[in-house]
Amino acid sequence: MHILILPMYYPEPGAPAHRGYMFYEQAMQIAQAGCKTGLAYVEQRLPKGLTWKTFVRENHFQVSQEDNGTFVTLRMHAWNPKLSTRLGGKVWAYLTLRLTGIYIRRYGRPDVIHAHFGTWAGYAARLAYHKYGIPYVVTEHASSINAGNVTREQAAILRTAYSDAKRVVCVGSLLKKNLTPYLRSPEQAVVIPNFVDIGTFRFSTRDPETPRPFTFVSVGNLNKRKGFGELTEAFSRTFRSRREVRLAIVGDGEEENSLKEQIRQSGMDGQIRLTGRLSREKVADMLAESDAFVLASHAETFGIVFIEAMATGMPAIGTVCGGPEDIITPECGYLIRPGDVSALADSMLRLYEHYHTFNQKHIRQSIAERFDFRLAGKRLLEIYTTK
Repeated sequence: MHILILPMYYPEPGAPAHRGYMFYEQAMQIAQAGCKTGLAYVEQRLPKGLTWKTFVRENHFQVSQEDNGTFVTLRMHAWNPKLSTRLGGKVWAYLTLRLTGIYIRRYGRPDVIHAHFGTWAGYAARLAYHKYGIPYVVTEHASSINAGNVTREQAAILRTAYSDAKRVVCVGSLLKKNLTPYLRSPEQAVVIPNFVDIGTFRFSTRDPETPRPFTFVSVGNLNKRKGFGELTEAFSRTFRSRREVRLAIVGDGEEENSLKEQIRQSGMDGQIRLTGRLSREKVADMLAESDAFVLASHAETFGIVFIEAMATGMPAIGTVCGGPEDIITPECGYLIRPGDVSALADSMLRLYEHYHTFNQKHIRQSIAERFDFRLAGKRLLEIYTTK
C-alpha cells in the first residue's frame, strides 16, 4: 500500500527538536511494515517573525523534499496565521491540500491518507478526499477533548474532519468515549495507543546496591495542566526530612518561573531540580539513571512519557485523567485522582518505601508487549485495509 501522512506538527527550524518526532517514528514503522510511505508537512512559522530577508531566502512557500532512504518528506516552507483561530487553521489546511497535490504529481496517488489531529490535519485530509477521492483515517491526540475544553466552533470542525474518515483512531479508551459526540457513528472509532522505541528508552543501568540519592523524575511542558505545582507541593510535604530523595523535573514552559519561586519558598532547592528542556537522547539517559516516574496531569489523551519511562523498568505514578489508566497496572505503579495532593504525597512515599517489591524486568516487558514500536505498523496496516 501507499500511505501519505499529514502531521499537524513536525520537526522544523526554530522549534524544539522533539516537536512532532513521534510522527517521524510512525512513518518509519509504516514503511517497515511494507508500505510505500510519504509525509507532507506545511511549516507553522508565525507571521510575527516575518521579514523581507527571511521571506526571500527561507520561507516564500517553496517546497523542498527529503529522502531518508525509508520514506520521503515534502515540506512547504510557509508562514501561517495562528492555528488556534478558524482562519489560521483553514489557511494551513488549504496549503496542506496544495502540498498533497504536489506530492501526488511527484510520487503518485496514495491509497490512504493518514492525518494526525482533527484540527487541522484531519480537515485537510477531508479536503483531499473530496478533491482526489483518496480515503483517509484520522488519529486524534488532542488532550482538550478529554479535558472538556472543546468550544462549539472546534466541535463543528472536528465533526467535519471526521465525517468522511474510514476510521478515527483514538490513542486512549477515554478519548474514544469522549469523541462519540463528534462521530457519524460510534463504530467509526478504534483505539490504537502510541508506541515507544524501546531501543532508545533502554533498560535501566541503575544498580540498587550503589549508594546514591533516590530520584523521582517527571517530564512535560511546564503548564498548569501537567500539575507540576501540585507535584512540587506533594514532594515537599513528604520528603523534606529525607535528604536522600530527589525530584528532577524536565521541561520548560510558562510555569517555570512560578515553580522556581515555589521551590525557593519551600526551601527544597537542594532536593528539587528543574533541568529545563532536554534533547530526546538526554531524556532517555536521565530516565535510565532515575528510580521512579511521576506525572500529576489533569488531562492526557495517552501520556507517551509514561511508556518511555517505564520502558527503562521504573515504576510510575499517574492520574486517572484519560491516558495513564491504559498504561499503569497495579504491578507497575499507582494511579490517583487528578489534583489530590495528599494522595500524590502518600503514593510517592509508598512507592519509595516499597520500591523493592517492583520487578523492573516485568515492568519493561509489560511495556514492550503492549507498546513496542514494532507493533505500530502491523496495527495501522489493519486499519488501512479495513473496508
